[in-house]
Amino acid sequence: MRVLSTTDVLDVAPGGSGEIPIDVVNTGAVIDSVSARVIGLPAEHVTHHPAVLPLFPDASGRLVVRLDLPGSFPAGTHQLTVEVAGQAPGSVLAHHDLDLVVASRPALSVTAVPSTVRGRRHVLSDVVVRNTGNLPLDVVLRATDSDRSVQCALTPSALRVEPGAVGHCVAEIRGPRHLVGAEIDRPLRVTGTAGELEESVPLVYRQRPTFTRGLLTALVLLAIVGTWAAIFLFGLFRVLGADPLTKTAPASFFAAADAAAGAGGAAPAGTLARDGVLPAGVGGSLTGTVVGATDGEGVGRITVDALRRGRDGLVLVGSAATQADGVYEVAGLFPGTYLLRFSAEGFDTLWYPAAPDEAGARAVTAEAQGRTEALDAALTGHPGQIAGTVDVGDVTAPVTTTVVARAVWPPEGEEITAETVAAADGTYTLADLPAPGSYELTFTAEGYAPTTITERITGGQQRFAPHVRLGAGAGQISGTVTDGSTPIGGVTVTTTVGEAEVTVGTPTVGQVGAFLIPGLPTPGTYVLAFEMDGYTPATVVVDLAAGESRTDLAVNLRGGAGTVTGKVTGAGADGGGLGGVTVTAGGAQTSVEATTLTSGDVGAFTLAGLPPGPYTLTFSLPGYQSVSVPVDLTHGSPAPVRVTLRPALGRIDGVVTSGRTGLVGVEVQATNGRQVWTTTTTTRPATGGQPARPGYYLFADLPPGTYTVSVAQGGRVVATALVPVSAGKTVPQDLGLGG
Repeated sequence: MRVLSTTDVLDVAPGGSGEIPIDVVNTGAVIDSVSARVIGLPAEHVTHHPAVLPLFPDASGRLVVRLDLPGSFPAGTHQLTVEVAGQAPGSVLAHHDLDLVVASRPALSVTAVPSTVRGRRHVLSDVVVRNTGNLPLDVVLRATDSDRSVQCALTPSALRVEPGAVGHCVAEIRGPRHLVGAEIDRPLRVTGTAGELEESVPLVYRQRPTFTRGLLTALVLLAIVGTWAAIFLFGLFRVLGADPLTKTAPASFFAAADAAAGAGGAAPAGTLARDGVLPAGVGGSLTGTVVGATDGEGVGRITVDALRRGRDGLVLVGSAATQADGVYEVAGLFPGTYLLRFSAEGFDTLWYPAAPDEAGARAVTAEAQGRTEALDAALTGHPGQIAGTVDVGDVTAPVTTTVVARAVWPPEGEEITAETVAAADGTYTLADLPAPGSYELTFTAEGYAPTTITERITGGQQRFAPHVRLGAGAGQISGTVTDGSTPIGGVTVTTTVGEAEVTVGTPTVGQVGAFLIPGLPTPGTYVLAFEMDGYTPATVVVDLAAGESRTDLAVNLRGGAGTVTGKVTGAGADGGGLGGVTVTAGGAQTSVEATTLTSGDVGAFTLAGLPPGPYTLTFSLPGYQSVSVPVDLTHGSPAPVRVTLRPALGRIDGVVTSGRTGLVGVEVQATNGRQVWTTTTTTRPATGGQPARPGYYLFADLPPGTYTVSVAQGGRVVATALVPVSAGKTVPQDLGLGG
């Protein structure tokens, strides 16, 4: 994988966004799906489109990486790396480094919670300081009183707040004495200062009097009532003072005690017994079980109401809810007759024992200190549904998954089922299921092992079942390797399963040339490599559906004893190997192609199976000048070939100045008459002993030719230059704006 980008420095304002165009070249030998991520920036701030870029071998495409920064993102220069990765086995990561420059934006917010506080002489309020900018702030707080009648202390009076963070301090307010009268509003203002920033918030101290008007009024009324009570008692004593005092209690006072258990004395007349049925006034209970009319199982969360008939109609006396097993108890009822009503969302309302309304209801009796049991009911639920998702893994072709729901309660010989087919994204819905009831859900798909789960729904419920993943059966790949007509034994066949490499060979006796790779996880895509000395290696890509066995694979290896090896390096001081270079051997008899290694011995290549004769080796790589080299295999393999490729692209860089000052943030354009390149000046950091360069710009990867480089301001060009660019060269060009 190889990437190119014209963006080395990206300026993004706090709370703004910026884009990084990345040109990607698939240097691999298989179709790859490419995605990107940014190292050095949280993933929630990064997106790229397209989400996945499919590329054929040697094809190129563009990914645009978008950065969305929050307003509190720290200011300064941040070093980022865009990492581009493919999903194909053996794909090599590619990186592009750049600087993210974020401007400073200090901001401050001060609030009081609450903004109005009530109290007498001493109150507290919370002052909240928010740093809404992207620089740390040292905030100093002070409180001012317009009429200078209160004292306000802030604790702490100075605090440091990081970007996006919140700081708190306590405002302690003390006011003068205020004994009687109305509440007094005493305004204050809390001000926060951080450098040149200043924010303030109003705060109102509403002081209450020590003795309120209501309290004084109550004391006056209490004095009046006390005076009248004294006069009334004085009159009673004057009238009734001569009557003797007596103390008696009625016999019903002893209802909770057994007078007969006393010291042998006779019970007072009218005393009630401790045991037995008591008259009205002592509570009773109504109990029973509520089940579903479909499966006969207990239903929870059903509301049971006990109602009695009054002069104005039915009166609700008590209610209860059923437990998970359907059992309920309505307790604390006065002895008498009641109607029972059963109701819940998703169920038809029922009146005991099985009436749809009160007209057909039958009354039940609650006895004093008794339990009326077996008041059972069977409720009919509204139809429900079960929805969920089934996962069949990563597949290259659609998989049809059948979902069957079978009720578990019907007796033998009866069956209630529902069936549907999952959508392409794996979602399914089973609607209009009789409820309440339990269902056994079975998931089947060709090539997958069946999976079963059990779900229960109540009346009218829309239930979401757990995520189900189907396990696919193992597959295999088999076939024959030939040279076009005759099977070949001793061929090494290699593929990768997960992180492990699997290798088999073709037999030299019996079934010569046959191979078999069993037990492969499915669905999946496998890359098979066929190698043998004296033959050109071959690669075959095989897609296996779930549980599929591919048995008809026919592979032809091109024979020949000639082999050409070598290495391709890049021009420059390092002279490092170049990976992904296409090497083509063209001759009168045949044409063979290979790609230089991108890992290990980077830049190395091997062309095997070439018949004797002269050939021309052509080396090509996007962005570099192609090179052709003649080789002769008439008398065997030649010595290793070493080739150096030179860049086919050039660069322009320089500084935009006004007087002797470098200008940052100025837009610079370069055009060759067919295409326009645009960049913005920035400050290049000091490197290699060289000082920092403000106003620096760079145009990289320019095709050779003549370019017009210009700076425009206010709709007119203020500086321009004509710059010739040659392959592999960097042309310096400074632009002065005068002044």
